[in-house]
Amino acid sequence: MMKKKYIVGWGLATALVVAPAAAFAAGFANTAQSATASGMSGVATGNADEPNANFFNPASMIFREDFNVYAGPTLIAPSVSYTSPDGTSEASTVAQVFPPPNFSLAVPFADSFALGVGVTLPWGLAIDWDNWENRETFRSQGLQTININPNFAYKIPGLDLGVAAGVQVLHSTLSQRRSVFLREDTEVDVNLAGSGVGVGATFATMFKATDEITLGLNYRSGARINYEGTARFGNHNDEEQFTDPNDTPFAASFVDQDITTTINIPHTVNFGLGWQVLEPLWLGVDVNYMTWSVYDEIAVEFEEQGDDLVVNADWEDAFAFRIGGEFAVIDNLKARAGFGYDMTPVPDETVGPSLPDNDRFVFSTGVGYTKLGIRADLAYQYVYLNERVIDNEVGADGTYQLSSHLVGINIGYGF
Repeated sequence: MMKKKYIVGWGLATALVVAPAAAFAAGFANTAQSATASGMSGVATGNADEPNANFFNPASMIFREDFNVYAGPTLIAPSVSYTSPDGTSEASTVAQVFPPPNFSLAVPFADSFALGVGVTLPWGLAIDWDNWENRETFRSQGLQTININPNFAYKIPGLDLGVAAGVQVLHSTLSQRRSVFLREDTEVDVNLAGSGVGVGATFATMFKATDEITLGLNYRSGARINYEGTARFGNHNDEEQFTDPNDTPFAASFVDQDITTTINIPHTVNFGLGWQVLEPLWLGVDVNYMTWSVYDEIAVEFEEQGDDLVVNADWEDAFAFRIGGEFAVIDNLKARAGFGYDMTPVPDETVGPSLPDNDRFVFSTGVGYTKLGIRADLAYQYVYLNERVIDNEVGADGTYQLSSHLVGINIGYGF
């Protein structure tokens, strides 16, 4: 029983502690939810003209007069390379492109009110090392979290001040795959999968201090997502011809069973400043704070036994800083650029191959065109992380390098 517990529990718990490689923002957060903001490296909280108001600052909805809708995908292509401690072995993750969509609908009414709803995938993405030498520690994983977020906004009478509140309903799915070497000629596929639901809240405010200066504050609460799933062994997906444990002397240690666990999503606080420097030039600054310290441990419960397995994560709270701007080149056409710096929350003791995270540098550019109320935005980002050396009890020690390319494409109406 102890062997079964170790193989099932450590595989799932370690995968959750070092959650999937995200494309943008530290940890496993995905803040690339608008081609407008992405073109400025995520600057949006203090931008009254940001079209995805529901995600970045719902209070900005009251500064618009008409119904508006904005939607599109962000194409994300992450890449991680690995070099063994002695330099004799190298590996790279499988090339993949992920297209998480974003959607925002805002309906102002009665001069001082607005209703809106946003749909985003703010947490997750995936990584796949496939057939590398450390597949017993980790092979592949996917985390996807859909957030449905209705919001209500109100403009304070006599002031250019908007306030907003909303609800977050998160549905998340998690999958993880690794291998177990029972002996030199016997390798077993371990597949873990589950899903869960969490609920949170949002609060925001936006203040136009002058005709040129706008201040924004956006709070997105954390959430507790309880996952229910299964642990399965052997060749369940036919992608690899691994030995079925039922045909080996180890069958008693590999019993398919139900498992449960919990992930704590961090609270997020964003402060933004927007400045209309000149008629054609707008500049913005965002400061982001995420309470990653709520991600302190993972406890896995097993249907087949009464005790749990607990693995420490011990992540740390982290800041991110972004600066960006847009320039009206000609009527209806704007060019954008930005730079961001995100601090990693992952300590040396728990960093692993599913997220060899480090401080991130974000470089971006973009364009936007508006005509007859129709808006089209395009953005490109390059996310670069310094090398991260792993040398701890998680396993798969070595040197890792992570980077990502992002292309945001959004279309809107009512702007």
